[in-house]
Amino acid sequence: MRTLRLMAPLASLVLTAAAPAPAPTAVSGEMVLTSADGFTLKGTLTLPGVKGKVPVVILAHQFQADRTGWAPLAERLAARGIGTLALDLRGHGASTMKNGNPVQVTPNFIASAKEVGFDQIPADLAQAAAWLRKQPGVDGRRIGLAGSSVGAFSVLLAAGEVKPLAILSLSPAGTGAFGEGAREKLKGALLRGRASTLVLASTGDKDAFENAQSLKDLPGVAVNLKDGEEHGFAYFKERADLMAVFFGEYLTYHHTGKTYAATTAKPAATPGNVINDKTLAEKKAAEASK
Repeated sequence: MRTLRLMAPLASLVLTAAAPAPAPTAVSGEMVLTSADGFTLKGTLTLPGVKGKVPVVILAHQFQADRTGWAPLAERLAARGIGTLALDLRGHGASTMKNGNPVQVTPNFIASAKEVGFDQIPADLAQAAAWLRKQPGVDGRRIGLAGSSVGAFSVLLAAGEVKPLAILSLSPAGTGAFGEGAREKLKGALLRGRASTLVLASTGDKDAFENAQSLKDLPGVAVNLKDGEEHGFAYFKERADLMAVFFGEYLTYHHTGKTYAATTAKPAATPGNVINDKTLAEKKAAEASK
């Protein structure tokens, strides 16, 4: 069973936010999946051009956005040797076909949630994670989740199934799209997932603020509140580096990008360092013969 690791203090993450070296040439490929209810889901998998298997963060954008909105964070993650799987959530971007028919969001959030099925996004993320773990070059043990707004709520709900090492949740909102008892479901999912989790929310962003407050006492969860009404991707302006450092801390073994060395078993004791009745008798016999 994986041991829960407590969050490092945010202040220490800020202090270690030195700019990393330029990212190696990345390799990108497209993902296409069909959800259980018939949505064609598309995304882009980008892996940094380094040797060996790398950690990857799955990215779930906010309402009426698409996968390209994650560019500021994706670039910083690539510079730290971390790959990304940026999804177009159902009803957004290139993921607007369901059973051969176009279905996409409108400016009305609640109507879109019902029409598109936002409550199925966590299952979509779990399906994407299962696909991701089978891809060459991906270290399936080091998977992260990042979400913004409705995507932020979704990655928290997906924690129990995906079992990521780390989760970034920017303004988790859209509670009404996930049915009765949605906040209790969030808590249960995080407890099952046991991930190190960073939640950012603004005090003037009512739904996101209340969701963040409901999670603040859970083990492994750090809630960082900010005055004002900033929401979702707006946090990139001042905190994109902090987000990259957070994932570097939990997915790349404290920024080294190397795996910990396997523990070397202690050598078996030899007669020279064993003290018992036999060795004491032998020692006395040797002294008597001198």
